[in-house]
Amino acid sequence: MNRPYIVTSLEQLLAISSPGREDIIDAVGVIGPCTVPELARFVGRSRHALYYHVRALRDSGLLLETHHSGEGKRTTARYDLPGRPLSVRYDLSTERARRAVIALARTRLRSAARGFVRACHRDVATIDGPQRNLWVARWKGWLSDQELQEANKLLTRLINLLQHHAGASNARRRCHEFTFALAPIVPQPVLVEPIAKRKRRANGPERSN
Repeated sequence: MNRPYIVTSLEQLLAISSPGREDIIDAVGVIGPCTVPELARFVGRSRHALYYHVRALRDSGLLLETHHSGEGKRTTARYDLPGRPLSVRYDLSTERARRAVIALARTRLRSAARGFVRACHRDVATIDGPQRNLWVARWKGWLSDQELQEANKLLTRLINLLQHHAGASNARRRCHEFTFALAPIVPQPVLVEPIAKRKRRANGPERSN
């Protein structure tokens, strides 16, 4: 599938935000059409643990199922994405949709943390130089509207670099993951201590006779 697919429905957003399911979506996007056993080998999970989630993603339209039969072989189900790239459009119009977006964000950040921990070994990771492949950072700063547009262009460029055609690893390409979170800082309300409590604290601890 070469046409883009955008997740817009609440049902699909809820399906993809369930833990482990976006890992399946990502895996199919990387390796291409595959069977559940092939998918299980790529994600490092038992195929029996994947069937329920694969069916749920299929039923919600996030995976397409086709059947293939070879000579003298039984029919095999293969799964692919409904389009590439597959992306999610946020909907904050209702409280239920907002909760689904938050659940998806938490799932993605937890998955990124697990991936970072797995790759945090000196025989896998490159931690400096132009071939650096392991990096986690956090910055806060001021952005004008123009600078925000530039930041989004740079992030989009990084995403586009990862959207190659699906296929196996080779000498020139290794699979990587890229996760980021961008959010405006929302001022937190100052907690005002009750007057009675402030007076008790000013007068010191109570003493008993």
